[in-house]
Amino acid sequence: MGMLDRYKKKGGFFQLLQLLETSPLAKREQFLGLIASESPAWEDALRKRILTINRVYSWESQYLVEVFSRVPPLTLANAMHGSPPEQVEQLLSCLPPISRRKIGDLMAESNPNPAEKTTCIAKLLSEVRGYISQGIIRLEKVDPDLLVPENIEEMLSMGGYTTPLNFETTSDKKETASTSSASAPEVDSSTQQEVDFLKRKMNQLVSEVNALKHENSVLKDKLSQIKKIA
Repeated sequence: MGMLDRYKKKGGFFQLLQLLETSPLAKREQFLGLIASESPAWEDALRKRILTINRVYSWESQYLVEVFSRVPPLTLANAMHGSPPEQVEQLLSCLPPISRRKIGDLMAESNPNPAEKTTCIAKLLSEVRGYISQGIIRLEKVDPDLLVPENIEEMLSMGGYTTPLNFETTSDKKETASTSSASAPEVDSSTQQEVDFLKRKMNQLVSEVNALKHENSVLKDKLSQIKKIA
């Protein structure tokens, strides 16, 4: 029985993604190596969706503020400790001056060891995953390449999957095809464009459905809380 067999059921991809995200880097690479030996498609799809601190730092400030304003200040200070001052300044520019000063003071006072910094980065990433599941961070707007289509396990088991990241591969293949057979009929190109458009549309619809599910879940939680209070 291969490592992937238990994860091929619905929801298994995200479960495996969480395992990889919460594993130390060396262990994560070991897991990815095992996965690649069973299915390069699974390894590629997972690797592209692993949430890393650098990935979060690359988000636009309008989305970063949603993260940084909610994460405990000491966690954020320790996670950023040791980063270049200009990077820290740029990242924290989304926050009001009083918050920036508070985190700056905490960074100056605290001196986390590598293990403590790693723990705080893991905690920050865990918080971000929580904000994604709650709908506070909407990946379709913030970072569409990290979206996990609802039926990705089925897509992968069928030998392929369509995601925003895969469009580069599709276009690369298209270019290769057009250079290798310059006499290919024009209709093939337009048909391919239509297929690409439909793939993009499908991804968009999947992400919208997922976003609505998250929103519905959050509203249900709120309603149950209100009922308890009442």
